[in-house]
Amino acid sequence: MMLSRHAEDLFWIGRYMERAENTARMLDVTYHSALEAGSDRSADEVWGDLYAILMLDEDEVVGLAGGSSLIFDTSLPFSIRSALMKARENTRGTRELVSSEVWEAVNSLHLELQRSAAIPIHDDRPYDVLRLAKSWGQTFSGAVYTTMARDDGFRFIVIGQMLERAATTVRTLQVWNQRLSTSPAASAHAEWVKLLKSVSGHEAYLRTHRAQISAGRVVDFLTQSDDFPRSVVFCLRTAEEHLIPMVLGNTGLAARRLLGRVRSTAQFSEPSSLDHHGLAELLGHIESEILTVGTEIDRAFFRPGSAVMHAYEAF
Repeated sequence: MMLSRHAEDLFWIGRYMERAENTARMLDVTYHSALEAGSDRSADEVWGDLYAILMLDEDEVVGLAGGSSLIFDTSLPFSIRSALMKARENTRGTRELVSSEVWEAVNSLHLELQRSAAIPIHDDRPYDVLRLAKSWGQTFSGAVYTTMARDDGFRFIVIGQMLERAATTVRTLQVWNQRLSTSPAASAHAEWVKLLKSVSGHEAYLRTHRAQISAGRVVDFLTQSDDFPRSVVFCLRTAEEHLIPMVLGNTGLAARRLLGRVRSTAQFSEPSSLDHHGLAELLGHIESEILTVGTEIDRAFFRPGSAVMHAYEAF
């Protein structure tokens, strides 16, 4: 039987590694978008979208456009290095429960980022660092799926990863929905393309819908696709499938019910038929329910009988 502190560490390994990769990908897209910003949108406005997704105030981010801070500043919960340090600490404490390949992926990225932090980078050209973070994040996911037994340790990592990913997709959609409600119609196509790239969904979307990019199709794709691994429904369904085998009696039952409910809400709603206000309400409800699922998982498996939670920094 797994210790609750080990279960919690594994759950947060999945979350922190997913967070690091998400931040690297969104930073990469933001850098390019800021360079390409037209007369209708300034570079500051482009960076403001990223701050909103990461739930940061602009005055919290130090440095030109916040780029270096969001990579290296360990005081920012969503910085890549901050997430990697915590993932490495958790992985080191659960070495007997993860494969050597998983440990190597986490440790290698941490060390590479540590070396990069000692070398000044140009704030407008951090692409090598971001490419490295994305690559090692994908290596970590591959190592989890190809080298770990399908036991509770594996399940906790995947559940943490999927909840973090689903919440990020929802928050990204919220920011785009809010901004595009007041943006010129002429710029909408380019902005939806940027949104898809922010969640690594552009190519997958084009394979499904070809070049027909529209608000309704993009929203449905990112919320309800059964095949795209970053859609809200895909993530929640995967988390649900891994949570079910761990439910014993009443232990975890509330979390399972909540997860099934929010997955059903995302799956059977009609987001493309909603106006901007209606979509904002739906996305806000889904995000709130995902947070509640995390609370119930914490209560059931990590701190039974206690209301104290692991810190959800900036989440």
